[in-house]
Amino acid sequence: MAREIIWTAGAESDLLQLYEQVGDHAVAIKTLRHPLDRALSLLAENPGLGPKVRGAKSVRRLLTGAKMRFGVFYVEEARGILLHALLDMRQDPKLIRCRLGDL
Repeated sequence: MAREIIWTAGAESDLLQLYEQVGDHAVAIKTLRHPLDRALSLLAENPGLGPKVRGAKSVRRLLTGAKMRFGVFYVEEARGILLHALLDMRQDPKLIRCRLGDL
Protein backbone atom coordinates (compact mmCIF):
# COMPACT_ATOMS: atom_id res chain seq x y z
CA MET A 1 0.00 0.00 0.00
CA ALA A 2 1.31 3.43 -0.94
CA ARG A 3 2.36 5.73 1.88
CA GLU A 4 1.27 9.36 2.01
CA ILE A 5 3.86 11.92 0.92
CA ILE A 6 3.87 14.92 3.28
CA TRP A 7 5.70 18.10 2.24
CA THR A 8 7.20 20.19 5.03
CA ALA A 9 7.30 23.97 4.63
CA GLY A 10 11.06 23.73 4.08
CA ALA A 11 10.69 21.26 1.22
CA GLU A 12 7.98 23.38 -0.40
CA SER A 13 10.25 26.41 -0.16
CA ASP A 14 13.09 24.43 -1.72
CA LEU A 15 10.84 23.44 -4.63
CA LEU A 16 9.89 27.06 -5.28
CA GLN A 17 13.55 28.12 -5.19
CA LEU A 18 14.47 25.41 -7.68
CA TYR A 19 11.66 26.55 -10.00
CA GLU A 20 13.06 30.08 -9.81
CA GLN A 21 16.59 28.85 -10.57
CA VAL A 22 15.42 27.01 -13.67
CA GLY A 23 13.45 30.05 -14.78
CA ASP A 24 11.60 28.74 -17.83
CA HIS A 25 8.33 27.01 -16.89
CA ALA A 26 8.45 24.40 -19.66
CA VAL A 27 12.04 23.50 -18.79
CA ALA A 28 11.19 23.29 -15.08
CA ILE A 29 8.35 20.88 -15.79
CA LYS A 30 10.57 18.68 -17.97
CA THR A 31 13.73 18.70 -15.84
CA LEU A 32 12.28 18.97 -12.34
CA ARG A 33 8.57 18.32 -11.94
CA HIS A 34 8.06 15.23 -14.11
CA PRO A 35 11.11 13.38 -12.72
CA LEU A 36 10.13 14.44 -9.18
CA ASP A 37 6.59 13.13 -9.61
CA ARG A 38 7.95 9.76 -10.83
CA ALA A 39 10.42 9.58 -7.92
CA LEU A 40 7.74 10.39 -5.33
CA SER A 41 5.44 7.77 -6.82
CA LEU A 42 8.19 5.17 -6.43
CA LEU A 43 8.97 6.43 -2.94
CA ALA A 44 5.33 6.14 -1.84
CA GLU A 45 5.41 2.46 -2.82
CA ASN A 46 8.96 1.77 -1.54
CA PRO A 47 9.87 4.05 1.40
CA GLY A 48 13.23 2.36 1.94
CA LEU A 49 14.31 3.10 -1.62
CA GLY A 50 16.76 5.88 -0.78
CA PRO A 51 19.92 5.11 1.19
CA LYS A 52 20.35 6.60 4.65
CA VAL A 53 22.30 9.83 4.79
CA ARG A 54 25.64 9.42 6.53
CA GLY A 55 25.68 11.19 9.88
CA ALA A 56 21.89 11.51 10.11
CA LYS A 57 19.69 9.36 12.31
CA SER A 58 16.87 8.42 9.98
CA VAL A 59 17.12 10.71 6.96
CA ARG A 60 17.21 9.10 3.54
CA ARG A 61 18.07 10.61 0.17
CA LEU A 62 16.60 9.81 -3.21
CA LEU A 63 18.21 11.31 -6.31
CA THR A 64 16.04 12.46 -9.21
CA GLY A 65 15.96 14.76 -12.20
CA ALA A 66 18.22 15.17 -15.18
CA LYS A 67 21.57 13.57 -14.39
CA MET A 68 20.32 12.85 -10.86
CA ARG A 69 20.77 16.52 -10.09
CA PHE A 70 18.23 16.85 -7.27
CA GLY A 71 18.17 15.17 -3.88
CA VAL A 72 14.94 14.48 -2.04
CA PHE A 73 15.68 14.20 1.68
CA TYR A 74 12.98 12.43 3.66
CA VAL A 75 12.12 10.55 6.83
CA GLU A 76 9.69 7.65 7.04
CA GLU A 77 7.26 8.03 9.94
CA ALA A 78 4.07 6.29 11.01
CA ARG A 79 1.91 9.03 9.48
CA GLY A 80 3.71 8.91 6.12
CA ILE A 81 6.86 9.98 4.33
CA LEU A 82 7.95 13.48 5.37
CA LEU A 83 9.87 15.39 2.72
CA HIS A 84 12.24 17.70 4.55
CA ALA A 85 14.36 19.09 1.73
CA LEU A 86 14.66 19.15 -2.04
CA LEU A 87 18.15 20.29 -2.97
CA ASP A 88 20.34 20.78 -6.01
CA MET A 89 23.14 18.29 -5.36
CA ARG A 90 25.69 20.35 -7.28
CA GLN A 91 26.08 22.78 -4.39
CA ASP A 92 28.73 22.71 -1.69
CA PRO A 93 28.22 19.65 0.58
CA LYS A 94 28.65 21.91 3.62
CA LEU A 95 25.59 23.88 2.53
CA ILE A 96 23.60 20.67 2.19
CA ARG A 97 24.62 19.53 5.68
CA CYS A 98 23.73 22.97 7.05
CA ARG A 99 20.30 22.85 5.37
CA LEU A 100 19.59 19.42 6.81
CA GLY A 101 20.48 20.66 10.29
CA ASP A 102 19.51 18.30 13.09
CA LEU A 103 17.49 15.82 11.03
